[in-house]
Amino acid sequence: MKIREGFILRDVAGKSFVVATGALSQQYQGMITLNETGKFIWQCLEKEMSSEEIVKAIMGTYEDASEDIVRADVEKFINGLVKEKIVE
Repeated sequence: MKIREGFILRDVAGKSFVVATGALSQQYQGMITLNETGKFIWQCLEKEMSSEEIVKAIMGTYEDASEDIVRADVEKFINGLVKEKIVE
């Protein structure tokens, strides 16, 4: 998975946001607010990790997490980004 060029992660006042820059800011005028897990997934996507690699990374970070729930959450998050054409 790869984040489309023109989207960046910013931390402001303890909160994380994804915003569009340049020409994309005309098409995507809002911001995406991320929780801690969403930020973690976004940072994995910045490294062009696959969804399976992201699941493994989360499982390694959050020891008490259920793999089935993590996998479902990662897929839901990524599918939302794909739908909005933010990742390729």
